[in-house]
Amino acid sequence: MNRLFLRILGMGLLWVAAGSGLQAQETERALAVLRPPARLFWWDRADLLLWTTNSESVVAQAPDAVPGFAWKEAIVSWNLPDRWAVRVEARPRIQGREGPWYVMGRWSSDLRLGSRTSVRGQKDAIAEVETDVLRMTGAADAISVRMVFPRGLAAVDGPVRLGVTFTGVEASQNPPPGDARAWGRLLALPIRSQADYPEGTQSWCSPTSLTMLLAGWGVRLGRDDLAQDVRRVALGVDDPGWPGTGNWSFNMAYAGQQPGLAACVARFAGLGDLERWIAAGIPVAASVSYAQLKGAEKPVAGDGHLVVVSGFTATGDVQVHDPGVRRERVVRVFPRADFERAWDHSSRTVYLVWAPGVALPPAVGKRWPDR
Repeated sequence: MNRLFLRILGMGLLWVAAGSGLQAQETERALAVLRPPARLFWWDRADLLLWTTNSESVVAQAPDAVPGFAWKEAIVSWNLPDRWAVRVEARPRIQGREGPWYVMGRWSSDLRLGSRTSVRGQKDAIAEVETDVLRMTGAADAISVRMVFPRGLAAVDGPVRLGVTFTGVEASQNPPPGDARAWGRLLALPIRSQADYPEGTQSWCSPTSLTMLLAGWGVRLGRDDLAQDVRRVALGVDDPGWPGTGNWSFNMAYAGQQPGLAACVARFAGLGDLERWIAAGIPVAASVSYAQLKGAEKPVAGDGHLVVVSGFTATGDVQVHDPGVRRERVVRVFPRADFERAWDHSSRTVYLVWAPGVALPPAVGKRWPDR
């Protein structure tokens, strides 16, 4: 006999048969609270950018991104050859008027060629840069993003990609439809734990999660070079301006410079988006409140945490690879409601790492790349 859940919907009562994943998803969607919309713009080739040169620099600028809704937060991602240094900038547009350029990061994988740091102290009446997020004081309608390189770029083969993800101002979007094929699908990944590294026990959740994503692609593609040590990745994404290893954009820049991979920060609209990636066989790292993930009603200051979503149980609960525990406990299952509440804390921020050429799930709502 199926268990029945009694839930309140408005002034009426709705009985849900838990044995039917699709029915449970549709009921969950009907009961869910509206959320702000999200959208990603992703330029995955150098020729999609406008390149100009002046006396001091080479600039690659993307076409203006207009999400079609009033937005309050933007996060920029980039993938570049590993011998290039860059300054990444964003300029918001408010009611047709252009704001100033804000520095979203100075990046180089080789610190002998250039610095790698976020830039503090960028706050004015229009916006503030909080490490990797451009947060507006009011509503904006568009943005320009560009990469500024020193003159004399090395002739190095590698990808040139640029992207920006938006979060809207108003809670106006319904939860996305899910994919029942994800329920009962549990993906295997190489195990990594930050507890294995005394210097990173309390702070290396992001690079440790990233190493699991990279190693997973290494297994899938037959690439031993993607099975990287956590210390190596932590060093490669470290941001002295924050300080720490949790800069979202830097983690994706590191992943995206690995040959044969692409990576970006995105914001999803709900668990249905995660289900589509799991149904496609691709794990996703998610930024959560650790306290809420473990059942607390409210987040605790400074408890941001990265986990890898690696599947859903047959009843829709969320399997994660959690780097914050000892390796024998890394694979964990959390109640669906607890995960969603914890994930909302970051406006449903995710790390997407994929191999171009491997089919991605259809880009519902244009919240992730379509190739």
